[in-house]
Amino acid sequence: MRLNTTLTLCLFAFVGAGCAASGGHEPAAGHGHPNPPNVLGRAGAPVSIIEFSDLQCPYCARFALDTFPEIRRNYVDTGKVRYAAKNFPLPFHLFAMPAAVAVQCAGEQGKFWEYREALFARQAQLPSQPYDALAGELKLDVQKFSTCRSDGQAQAAVRADVDAARAQGISSTPTFAIGHMVDGKFVGETFSGAEPYEKFAARIDAQLAAAK
Repeated sequence: MRLNTTLTLCLFAFVGAGCAASGGHEPAAGHGHPNPPNVLGRAGAPVSIIEFSDLQCPYCARFALDTFPEIRRNYVDTGKVRYAAKNFPLPFHLFAMPAAVAVQCAGEQGKFWEYREALFARQAQLPSQPYDALAGELKLDVQKFSTCRSDGQAQAAVRADVDAARAQGISSTPTFAIGHMVDGKFVGETFSGAEPYEKFAARIDAQLAAAK
């Protein structure tokens, strides 16, 4: 499956609202702007990856805790890959949406990745809604974080991500889009499942070779 080029660029450009304005939360990334909170890696990296994940999904947790650290160390931190994580809470996971909203709000205080990893590590605690307590542990402004969780904007941003993903036929988690740009077009593939690092690295290496 190939992702629409415009959708792909917009998913990287905004924190949560696809191609729509982000409700005043964060500016688009680009020249003179840092990455949005949910994006890692340099803007000129030859390969781009977008991950769609559900914070209640055990396979997403396994990937995030076991596989992603190696990908980040070997490809993102070395400038080869630009990586974006998008929330895709599945409707049958009762705690996935509030967890996604919490991660979105942590991102507004610069702790998207730290909060996301902590929630995956404490996935069994999601029914007890550990969101404010975890925000305190990560030294966030808990009052600001709590207000963000309840004001509706973060939830709207998550729903926009879900709508954009579904428009591309994405229905399961984790799902990944991986590719590179050729004459302004995103060329690559989408696939689902928490593949081991070796298989994931092989896909990245193939895209790196194609991008040369």
